[in-house]
Amino acid sequence: MKIGTTIDYFVLAIYFLILVAIGFYFAKKMKGGHDFFSGGNKIPWWVSGISLYMSNFSAWTFTGAAGFVYFTGWYGVLYFCTWSFSFLIGSQLTAAKWRRSRVISPVEYTSTRYNKTTQQVIGYVILLNMLFSLGIGLAAVSKVIAAAMGIDITLVVLVAGIAILLYTFLGGLWAVTIADVIQFVILIAISLIILPLSLNLVGGIGELITKSDTLSLSHVYKGEKFDIFYLISVILINIINGAYTGQRYYSVKDEKDAKKVGITCGLLFLTVPILFGIPPMVARIIWPDLSLVPFFQNQLVPNESIFIGIVLKVLPNGLIGIFMAAMFSATLSSIDSAYNMTASIIAKDLYANIFNPKANDKQIMFAGRIATFVIGIITIVTAYIYATSQLGFFYWGVTFVSLFFLPMTMPLVFGLLFENLPRWSGLATILIGLLVSITTRFLLGYSFGWQVISIMIVCTLFLLTSDFLRRIYLNNKLKALIFSIILTFLISFIFYIFSFKILNNIEKLLLMIIFLLFSIGVYYFSHLFARETIEDKTIIKQFFEKLNTPVDVIKEVYSKGIVEVSSFPFVGKIVIIIGCLIAFLAFFDMKFNEILITLFLSLILIVIGLLMVYFGGRSERQYRLKMEEELSKLKVEETI
Repeated sequence: MKIGTTIDYFVLAIYFLILVAIGFYFAKKMKGGHDFFSGGNKIPWWVSGISLYMSNFSAWTFTGAAGFVYFTGWYGVLYFCTWSFSFLIGSQLTAAKWRRSRVISPVEYTSTRYNKTTQQVIGYVILLNMLFSLGIGLAAVSKVIAAAMGIDITLVVLVAGIAILLYTFLGGLWAVTIADVIQFVILIAISLIILPLSLNLVGGIGELITKSDTLSLSHVYKGEKFDIFYLISVILINIINGAYTGQRYYSVKDEKDAKKVGITCGLLFLTVPILFGIPPMVARIIWPDLSLVPFFQNQLVPNESIFIGIVLKVLPNGLIGIFMAAMFSATLSSIDSAYNMTASIIAKDLYANIFNPKANDKQIMFAGRIATFVIGIITIVTAYIYATSQLGFFYWGVTFVSLFFLPMTMPLVFGLLFENLPRWSGLATILIGLLVSITTRFLLGYSFGWQVISIMIVCTLFLLTSDFLRRIYLNNKLKALIFSIILTFLISFIFYIFSFKILNNIEKLLLMIIFLLFSIGVYYFSHLFARETIEDKTIIKQFFEKLNTPVDVIKEVYSKGIVEVSSFPFVGKIVIIIGCLIAFLAFFDMKFNEILITLFLSLILIVIGLLMVYFGGRSERQYRLKMEEELSKLKVEETI
């Protein structure tokens, strides 16, 4: 099995320089927070859709998830298959509403829909989740690069972390999305090379199916149970994820484009089980015992290096460097998006709302850059911790998703969908959801699947019955108290029955205290729900009137200026340059079949780049002419 050589280091370094150059290119185009965090609402839908796909995709897919597929077989591939349709459902629920909300931060609207307290708490919870979870992606890509290149993982964490921080700090959302498209082209191209080469190791897809174990819907991995309930929980999470990822929806020009963003991303997820599920399945057959393979003997969590093992076996040196770049790209896409979104929350929802309400657009952008820098440093530190942990990336990934994701995102999604939710229901759901999350995970010993399903049920019921609770309290406070006690008793009884471990006396006492707090919380928030005034209801009504008002592209987007970043030709030219650089690799020490593989990849990239330059340039000229025409009509109308 090969290992990275000097040429792979060179390829990786050149790719890093290209990405940083993109950051510098877009840095001078950032005029304020509106540009830095939402791209001025002029990002093309296809760019935003690809960027959304890449932001949900990282080196974790090639480490933690690949190791999961290696261990569980077709169950892991089925796990990948759930992504596409569930994300599609979620995206179409809220995409248009996100665009019509006219915000530049995913929690900005909550100050109006709910209240400022809810906005700040959601901001803090998302910030806390990001600070703990972002390091997983950085640690994952560092592990891949360290294993392939034979260098210390601590050094890789530091260098890669600084590179991501510098790039994101400079370019804002435009740089993030354009770079994501370039990364997407390279990632898909190299994966299309890896797929047939890996299948060839077992004699083709037919032999893979024949030699693989049959599908089993029950596995224990890293001490956790994964079964049909986990797959259900993944579907639920991806529905909410598709509905929650508002930044890519409100960065395009109108609600029609916002819906296209979700459709594009959902359809692209169809590639995941094929391109990224099959190679680990091949590894299960050719390496049934990793302890006998020298490459894996020095790995802390061997099965999480499965994908890179396949890459080192089938790709020539030079293309190994390209794969490293693709891995880095995948992680960069998820981390830079998270950096930009988290920084927008800090700058817009915390800094501008709490510390400096009079902050202008440039001050908000400056605060966002400072926030990006701090987040980047914390990510590097946590990545080092995860990289040296024996639990593995899949464990850490699902842990943070199961603990924080649903409690903090469900109020954001339901707040866009239901007008009758009381203004305090968002905060109530977050606190109760976190209480349920921690209880089911650490006290009752629920599996990840059952934990997510429990949180989903409790949060949904609480949100949808919040108006009913308000009306009960207004009618009779005693009835509200009795209802809170009965509701708590039913939930606690069900949770106890489905407990996955025998509780000792102390744990039983803790459970009683927790559900007493739950009961008090339900009753207390019923009281807050009942305090809503006519003014509160008017604010919510006005908010939903805005959500029901289509975006006036002429007045809200075109009138702010017709200058648009040349996205298609710009991306195409960079892809052509990368394709030409790959062609030069064929002049190094390669076998004939390796030269063919290298030139084929180069040709794919060059052809894609040329098509982008030609068709993209033509479509953007038409776009500019249309925009100028519409602006001229607007001026005539204003004159009349």
